[in-house]
Amino acid sequence: MKFLGKPHLIIMWAILFAGAIWMEVQLIKIYFATQNKQEPFPCTYISGTCTIKPTYKNCLKFGHIPENVCEQRLNKRK
Repeated sequence: MKFLGKPHLIIMWAILFAGAIWMEVQLIKIYFATQNKQEPFPCTYISGTCTIKPTYKNCLKFGHIPENVCEQRLNKRK
C-alpha cells in the first residue's frame, strides 16, 4: 500500500491531538470530582463521624437552636 502523503499525516496528528485534549479534559474532571468529595471527621457534640460542621451559617436555616441539635440535623441523625 502506497503511503498517502502529507494530508494523511496532518489528519493523523489532528486526531491524535484531539484525543490527547479529550483525555486531559477527562482527567481534570476526575481530579475535581475527588477534590470536592467530603471526608468524614469526628463529630463535636454527637458520637460518630460527621460530614458537615455546625457553623453559624450552616445552622441559620434551622433557626436559633443549640449546636448539638444543629449538628444532628445537618448530619441527619436522630
